[in-house]
Amino acid sequence: MSQERAAQQAAFVNELRGELESLHGPLLGGTKLIAALGLTSSASLRQARRRGRVPVPLFTLPKRRGFFALTRDVAIWLAEARLAASHSQTGTQREEPMT
Repeated sequence: MSQERAAQQAAFVNELRGELESLHGPLLGGTKLIAALGLTSSASLRQARRRGRVPVPLFTLPKRRGFFALTRDVAIWLAEARLAASHSQTGTQREEPMT
């Protein structure tokens, strides 16, 4: 991977992270976390967690119900998934606009 491409990817991750943090703050939990992970319900999150298929670290907080994830971890995972999808569509690493 070229240094230019790596810089574009880092900029994309930072942009997505900034957008998510401005909308949701530093933590995602409840329905916001479920939606960000592309799941449909709290039951699907529990099932994914049991199966070890949650793509980001989850944690609990004292005196709070449910699981939480850092918004930055979710943003990094989403950006990596998006970039991997753009590469696999053509089978090569084509240049995609980072808007």
